[in-house]
Amino acid sequence: MNILFISDEVYAKHLVVTIKSILNNNGSGISFYIFDLGMGEKSKKDIFDIVTAYGNEVYFILVNKNDFNRFPTKITYISLATYARLKATEYLPSSLSKIIYLDVDVLVFNSLEALWNVDVNNYCAAACYDSFIENENSEHKKLISMSESEFYFNAGVMILNLEEWRKIDVFSRALQLLDIYPEQMIYQDQDILNILFKNKIYYLDCRFNFMPHQAERIKQCCKGKLKKLHSLEKTTMPVVISHYCGPEKAWHDNCKHLKVHVYQKVLREMNISPKIPFSILNYFKCILRYMRHRHKYNIY
Repeated sequence: MNILFISDEVYAKHLVVTIKSILNNNGSGISFYIFDLGMGEKSKKDIFDIVTAYGNEVYFILVNKNDFNRFPTKITYISLATYARLKATEYLPSSLSKIIYLDVDVLVFNSLEALWNVDVNNYCAAACYDSFIENENSEHKKLISMSESEFYFNAGVMILNLEEWRKIDVFSRALQLLDIYPEQMIYQDQDILNILFKNKIYYLDCRFNFMPHQAERIKQCCKGKLKKLHSLEKTTMPVVISHYCGPEKAWHDNCKHLKVHVYQKVLREMNISPKIPFSILNYFKCILRYMRHRHKYNIY
């Protein structure tokens, strides 16, 4: 299994927790590739020690931020680093045919084997339907020339078919799109990928990229305020990957998304410093919130 992350030093302390959450549920047989946009040596050693302790491999691939100076940064909590995946086929070994890409702001609660085994041979990537864009911000699709019948996906969790990416030459195409849509790329490289991969996406069960808005949609259905979910919003419980997209991250005390307490639990398991301070009261509130969501809405 191959897994790709992108990080700078700011996010490195959170990446360690994400990787440990993967290892806790998957063990060995994983090759981690990390695009390094300025990670410190201590951060890399922490990751190396944790990964190799489970018998896995990790490769740090130095990436020059200047390669992405032309690209816009429209949202404060989305780093310029995210654009590095547009050059994935240039940085990764040519022998790789597919890889799981994960944002740093995710936690993994179960085995990734089912995700890894998804067949993407006839697609550019596999990803999950983005219910927030589709239901709360559908006008954005029009800005980037997507039609009603073309579904917007979230790029925080993807399986990349690297052979198709090489054929398309994703980075060169991305530069062309910047000239066509100089102001419309609000969601940065996610918008670019949605334009490039129209009708070439395999839609995953949302258990592999469970986002706050998806949880809210399920709750509204249970309360009778929503007739039904879109077929692409299917979420088979239990959730495998929780994605803390948006401004409230798992490492923030005010985050109310699924299983936030797991972040704190995993962090405590590791002998790394400095530790991120958390409120014990909020930790138990997170557990109670999780139990309530499981009981009332079957979200777990």
